[in-house]
Amino acid sequence: MEDLVITTMDGAVIETYYSAQGKTAVILCHGKAFDRDSFVEYGDALAGQGYTVAIPNFRGYGKSTIGSLGADAIEWDVLAVAGELTQRGHDVVPLGASRGGGGVLRAVARDPQQFKAVMTWSTVMVDAGVAASLGEIPKLFVVSAQEMMRDQTLSVFEWAPEPKVLREIAGSRHAQNIWNGPDRQLLENVVGEFLAVVSTD
Repeated sequence: MEDLVITTMDGAVIETYYSAQGKTAVILCHGKAFDRDSFVEYGDALAGQGYTVAIPNFRGYGKSTIGSLGADAIEWDVLAVAGELTQRGHDVVPLGASRGGGGVLRAVARDPQQFKAVMTWSTVMVDAGVAASLGEIPKLFVVSAQEMMRDQTLSVFEWAPEPKVLREIAGSRHAQNIWNGPDRQLLENVVGEFLAVVSTD
């Protein structure tokens, strides 16, 4: 993967891994306890399937700087990366894990037409108004059946407009730890089936 340096509207500088492959680009957005390196192996797998992949370090992680809107304004990081990918001719599908899920949902709510679809793993809560503003793009919500974010994910799923899909996975693993656990292949299959559908629309 190569490195891109992308500047957000509030002046944050976001370091981003980038692998150019197919028309559909997946932005892999890490959770609070992780950074972009945690998604490299999965990003390589998606690239091997023909998807372009971008993996940003959110503001305040690695060499990414914090813009004028502060450390929590990660939706602007997602929007900046999405804008760069769109300029390069890609259809953009962000995938956010935990805190990253909240970031991608807030980004999509600001500009649904910029995105082809959206995915979250164990998303943190977003306001009902944000969830209701996700537009008519396809939405995939993944959560473990016994994990700490299940209720929050189900609430966001309930508020989100159709089309939407909820997939619960057995156990209590959270966000990127689902992929790091015994259900890695199941999770990859769920995402793969979703991407295969949205990439042909």
